Amino acid sequence: MSDSSWRPLPHGNGRGRWMDATPIYAPPKQKRRRHLVLFIATVLTTLVAGAIQSVGVERLIKNPVLLVTGIPFSFSILAILTAHEMGHYVMSRRHGVTTSLPYFIPSPLFILDLNPGTFGAVIVTRSPYPSRRALMDIGAAGPIAGFLIAVPITAIGVSLSRVMPVGTMRSAYVSLGEPLILKLLTYLIKGPLPEGYDVFIHPVAFAGWFGFLVTMMNLIPVGQLDGGHILYAFLGGSPVSQRVRLGFAVACLALLAYLGLSYTGWYVWGALIIVLGMTLRHPPPLDDVTPLDFSRKMLGLTALLILILSFIPVPFKIMMP
Repeated sequence: MSDSSWRPLPHGNGRGRWMDATPIYAPPKQKRRRHLVLFIATVLTTLVAGAIQSVGVERLIKNPVLLVTGIPFSFSILAILTAHEMGHYVMSRRHGVTTSLPYFIPSPLFILDLNPGTFGAVIVTRSPYPSRRALMDIGAAGPIAGFLIAVPITAIGVSLSRVMPVGTMRSAYVSLGEPLILKLLTYLIKGPLPEGYDVFIHPVAFAGWFGFLVTMMNLIPVGQLDGGHILYAFLGGSPVSQRVRLGFAVACLALLAYLGLSYTGWYVWGALIIVLGMTLRHPPPLDDVTPLDFSRKMLGLTALLILILSFIPVPFKIMMP
C-alpha cells in the first residue's frame, strides 16, 4: 500500500475557539490508466477461463471465436468483484476517507481448468478512518454487496447446471466444496439429489462459488481484512481489545493450519496474512471512543451470518471415478 499525506482542517465555531470535526482530505490524483489496464487484462483472462470451462482448451485454440462462450462467466465474476470493491469505495467516499479505485488482479493461471482467471480485486485506503462507525460501514459494505450479487448469479448458474450420475465419469475430476448458501440454493432449485448423482456446475455457478470463497476469505477476522475491520469496529483499540483481537488472530491461524491438512491452499493464505503483517496491525480510527449504534451492530452481525453461509472448509477435492 502506498502512503500519502493527509491533514485535518480545523473548523471554527465563530467565537475564537475550534471544534472537533470529521477531517477533510485532499484526495490524491488517481492513476486511472493503471486501473484500466488491470481491468482490461482481467476481462481477457476471465474470458479465456470461462471459455475453457465451456468448450475446453483444444476447441478454443482451434476456433478462437469460441472465446465468446466465456462472456457469461467473465461478466458474472466481474460483477461480484466490482460490487464488493465498490461497496468499500462508496462507503469510504461517504465518510470522507481517501481511497483508490479498485485494482483488479488478473491470474496468469487462466489456462488451467477451473481457474477463475483472477485473484480478485483490492482498493487501497490512503487516509485514516474517522470513527469506528465509519470503519464498520466500510468494512461490512464490501462483503455484503458482493454476497447480494453472488446469490442471484449463483442461482442462475445452478439452474443451468446438470445433474448427472457420478458413475458416468471415466477419469478423476475436481469436486468443489459447498458452502451452506450453495447447498440451500441447490436444494431449492434442483431438489433432493438421487443417490449416486451430483451437480456438475455451469461456469456461471462457478463464478458465484468463487464469489462466496472470496467473501469468506475476506471476512476472516484478522488485521486489515474486512473481518478485521469489523472486529476492530466492535471492540475498539483498548489494551484489552488488542489482546482479544490477538486471540482471534491466533485462533484463525490455528484453524487455517488445521484446514490445511485437507487443503494446502489454506497454508498459502495463512502465510500471506503473516507476511503482509495483517495479523496484528490495524490503524486506529480518529474517533476510537464513540461506540457503535444499533444499526452498525446489526451490520456486523449480518457480515458474520454471511461468513457462516459462505464458509468452505475444503474448496477443492480430487475425486476418483
